[in-house]
Amino acid sequence: MLRNLTYKGVYKSDQDHILEDFYLPTLSVANRYDRAVGFFSASTISYAAQALSVFVKKGGQIRLILGAFSDREDLEAIKQGYKEKEISEKIGLELLSMISNVSDELFQNRFETLSWLVTHGRLDVKIALRERGMYHDKVGIIADEAGDKVVFAGSANESTHALLPTHNYESINVFRTWIPEQAEFYEPHIESFERLWRNESRSTAVLDIPTAVKEKLLSTARSMDYTPDPEIEAAIAARILSRTGTTISTTSGKPREPTTINGQPFKMRDHQIAALEAWKAKGDFQGTFNLATGAGKTITAIHAIVKLSEKIDGLACVIAAPYQNLADQWVDILSTFNIYPVKCYISRGQWEDKLRNMAHELAMGSRKFGAIVVVNRTLKSPEFQECLSKIKGNRLLWIGDECHHHTSKAYEGFLPAHARYRIGLSATPEHYLDEERNERLSAFYGRIVSSYTLNQAIKDKVLTPYVYYPHLVEFTKMEAEEFVELSEQIGRIMARQKGKPSDMSPQLTGLLMRRARLVGAAANKLPMLQAVLTGEQPTQHTLFYCGDGTVETDEGEDSSEESIAQGKRQVEAVSAMLHGMSWDVSRFTSRESRKDRDNILENFRLGIIDAMVAIRCLDEGIDVPACSTAYILASSRDPRQFVQRRGRILRRSPGKERALIHDFIVVLPQDFDTASEYAKRLIKSELGRVAEFSSLSDNRSEAYETLAPVLRQYDLEHMI
Repeated sequence: MLRNLTYKGVYKSDQDHILEDFYLPTLSVANRYDRAVGFFSASTISYAAQALSVFVKKGGQIRLILGAFSDREDLEAIKQGYKEKEISEKIGLELLSMISNVSDELFQNRFETLSWLVTHGRLDVKIALRERGMYHDKVGIIADEAGDKVVFAGSANESTHALLPTHNYESINVFRTWIPEQAEFYEPHIESFERLWRNESRSTAVLDIPTAVKEKLLSTARSMDYTPDPEIEAAIAARILSRTGTTISTTSGKPREPTTINGQPFKMRDHQIAALEAWKAKGDFQGTFNLATGAGKTITAIHAIVKLSEKIDGLACVIAAPYQNLADQWVDILSTFNIYPVKCYISRGQWEDKLRNMAHELAMGSRKFGAIVVVNRTLKSPEFQECLSKIKGNRLLWIGDECHHHTSKAYEGFLPAHARYRIGLSATPEHYLDEERNERLSAFYGRIVSSYTLNQAIKDKVLTPYVYYPHLVEFTKMEAEEFVELSEQIGRIMARQKGKPSDMSPQLTGLLMRRARLVGAAANKLPMLQAVLTGEQPTQHTLFYCGDGTVETDEGEDSSEESIAQGKRQVEAVSAMLHGMSWDVSRFTSRESRKDRDNILENFRLGIIDAMVAIRCLDEGIDVPACSTAYILASSRDPRQFVQRRGRILRRSPGKERALIHDFIVVLPQDFDTASEYAKRLIKSELGRVAEFSSLSDNRSEAYETLAPVLRQYDLEHMI
């Protein structure tokens, strides 16, 4: 809330960073923003739109009034009720001419933010005309859900010239409505804005935004391939400041910690500091961080970058991520710390020369710091490996995101053995079956030096508490018989090869995939889901996790047409069921393009759609903190997948007090008689996972009542 923030009475650009110190934190807790600014120009647009990217993430409605030149005849014609459309379009063409002549990066970013907000119905714009001259007031009114308001007035401007102390000198005066003594200062501004918006101000006429300008905004939004983000805006502003060598910002040529992130004061948490201290003390700057999903692994690692860069001239930091979407998230967050890495993914032509130049400058000592973000596929390329080998090991910090991927034999020889500083990041670093992979993890990254569990994260309010609803789904008789037969075959083969998953034969891989598909697509799951949803209204921010029949276990991969069709059928069946129950849903699978998935995620966050029906694409790294309800219809035997999924669901988000998780667990029918120890062992491992997760829920006793009969059957009551 606004009252929880600290304000100065006056902000001046020679002493304050007005964007970071005032706009971002204030707008991040607001739900309404009224803004009136002077003459419509590129500077004015940038001025009016500063920090509006916060509203994209946080929600809220905006009313914007822009001034335009007019003459007495125009104003009189509008007041008499004629030529309004003609005059509006004439003004619109003049404004479009001004917009088209601007190439400033900060202006473009903020104009795109305005476009996005208009397209999503979150921003109304009007034009103010004066009888003589132009409307030139500069005032803002920011309100929160409690009804408190912050009113500011003055010359502050976030155009390029205003950001630079060598150009404009800017200031704003700030008044708070919860301080009665300031009423005579803020009330006139509030009343004046309302009169203008109602078109009741003397000697001023207010028009709706000209059609031509609105169409320009809409077309700009349609062509955007990203969602506006306050971190991007802050990074652009920081770059402008850093080019001048100014001292009014904490921005410099080297990494630095921000004062705020997403408008909230930046502060390292105790468990993050403890992880870094253990990395130094226990591992001598090498080690793996086993931190719960959502507990801030990324920020922890970047803090290490900042601190090492203060001690080591010529430090090079390389961050290896498994997928492009994770790499993009790293790039965005790094920019907040004044770190702008070479992005080694997409097209080699876009990064190879930049990387070679950086490696050369670091080797020659002419560069004080360098950062690189690479995806695992590019990591193994000869061009990347050549550049990596030229970076001195005693100045190389290597960070492996989701580092368990690097335990595969496919990465042998590609990880930099000469790197002095190493951090492995994962909520699930160790493989539950393959000890050889665990040994490779420890050999390169070092042992696990810090662990932060789900239970700790919930107690510390780092993650959201949750309510857990297990739903026991029985196999049909035919499914149970097939399951037991498959388990027997798998068990015999595993016994012959002494349980080494790394030595899996094609036959064993095929059997494992058949069993995974059988569990994932059990016939009774859809009727159970329908029964659970019957009588319930569609709920925003809901996830439905389906199996795809190809990767529901980490024990092998199968991309056969039969397998893909199986997964497709389940996703489509769930989607069709939800549509039939009046849910507005989108599928989120590898078949959707990256741009489509970005749009789906944004629509999900904003509540434009109720739910996403996903397969594996949301398992690692993608942030969906708005998700408050999840239905897990399929989950692999590997606990890694379930840990990653529940981490997606338990991330904190404004207004999210508690998460709800519905877990559909397949069991053998109660009257099914089996002496198969292999089948029982698999069921027991599944129930062990469920019992552990149930034990941390807010409704532990209720969940136990559901699970009790089958826990007793398999002698697992002690686990809850």
